[in-house]
Amino acid sequence: MKETALADLLAFLAKAPALQDVTLRAEEAGPAPGTGGLWPRGVTVLTRREDVLGGVTLRCRAEFLLRLCLPLPPGDDAQALHNAGRLLALQSWVAAQSAAHTLPPLGDGVPEGETLRAEEGRLERADTGGTARYTIRLRAEFTEIYKEEIP
Repeated sequence: MKETALADLLAFLAKAPALQDVTLRAEEAGPAPGTGGLWPRGVTVLTRREDVLGGVTLRCRAEFLLRLCLPLPPGDDAQALHNAGRLLALQSWVAAQSAAHTLPPLGDGVPEGETLRAEEGRLERADTGGTARYTIRLRAEFTEIYKEEIP
């Protein structure tokens, strides 16, 4: 995975219409409403293929946790519906961008082979001060190619 993957993913998510008024950072969210953070959760190698010349191709999955702090005054059903709608809109937007192959490059394989899914959007907790914390899991699949260096 590229060293700039987290920064690239943050810049990509900042373009989402559902997040236009949210300030995103790496590994930081809140407690102020309108803030969000993106945490890397690790990379898993799904498959490994070696060719006759010693080159290795890995199919990988990276997971990230997007945490959003949004306003939610106690008893405000309209705001709760708006926040839930934002989560659904963000998940749909990510799916559309993935289908259109407009994702930031995560690996060094062909961009058409990269996918991103936004899943499991949910309310984590709401406090009496009028702030709610929501989370969405992002799962990216990409290809890494390693070629043997011949002197």
